Amino acid sequence: MDLLEEPEPTVVQKTNIVSSLLILVGFVLLGLFLGQIIAFIGILPLFDYDFQNIQQALTNPMSSPQAKSALLILQAATSIFGFIIAPLLHYRLIDRQLLAPLIPYFGSARLSPVQSADKEVSPLAVRFPISVAVLGVVFLLMIAFMFANSVVIEWNMNLDFSGISPAFEEWAKAKEGELKELTEYLTRFETIPGLLIGLVVIAVLPAVGEELLFRGLVQPKLHKLVGNHHVAIWLAAFLFSAIHLQFYGFFPRLLLGALFGYLFYWSGNLWYAIFAHFVNNGFTLLMLYLYQQEISDIDMEATESVAWPIVLAATVAGAFLLYQFRQMTRLKRLDE
Repeated sequence: MDLLEEPEPTVVQKTNIVSSLLILVGFVLLGLFLGQIIAFIGILPLFDYDFQNIQQALTNPMSSPQAKSALLILQAATSIFGFIIAPLLHYRLIDRQLLAPLIPYFGSARLSPVQSADKEVSPLAVRFPISVAVLGVVFLLMIAFMFANSVVIEWNMNLDFSGISPAFEEWAKAKEGELKELTEYLTRFETIPGLLIGLVVIAVLPAVGEELLFRGLVQPKLHKLVGNHHVAIWLAAFLFSAIHLQFYGFFPRLLLGALFGYLFYWSGNLWYAIFAHFVNNGFTLLMLYLYQQEISDIDMEATESVAWPIVLAATVAGAFLLYQFRQMTRLKRLDE
């Protein structure tokens, strides 16, 4: 059973939604700023409180052995304060919703504490228990999606804008090169503990924070604003991809964001989208580690697509798994 389409909002309602979105942007920017300050305080001891060394390490990470730890602390702090705490504060203070219904749970059905006859249940509230079987489907779906999406990755990387806007192409390629070098540096792990820290900072925190913000808050607000859940899902996915500032990875990330959006919309449970996001990031990190340790021959940083038979098989498998996900979450919700 799909969620019911909401009636066309009035001008006042639309104004309130736009205001809420703008306030949300303010909360996030403030959270990112506070996260950077707290991270800076946290990394001071790594450099013996030498501000010049800190600045040099952050601008040129290869110049300092402490730079990697500093960058991981910075990324963790900005994720926690900018994408988790800030959206939760907006959800509680501006949307006036309780935080308790956001906690995931397994087992029998329960009614959300925010559900009552005179108050609408927040789309972010966890109203249905998490199913291990559905998590398994999501895991397999994400693996299939990675192979199928390799075609889009290769196509996006080979886009040529020199004839349309040489300045944009130069900027985009330079930015892509910078971020690629930084990503390779941050995802180079020598030990299991290093890998585990990387999984928390690069997989767990972004999965929770980015899904909470883009799917949990932005997508439902856009849905109310435009009155069409498909438009809302793709708009949220567009914003999700755009903030990464990697045009040569824009379209595969757009598809990824849309997939997360549909997982949330169809299931009514944000934690499935969070788990899917974690699998995407975490599986990539794990395969990179195995490749670096020469245990696996699969290079997850390669931009060439896999063989077409594999892409075709992954696409068919992914479509089937997506259908299964929708059916399983639909039946579960009907039973409860």
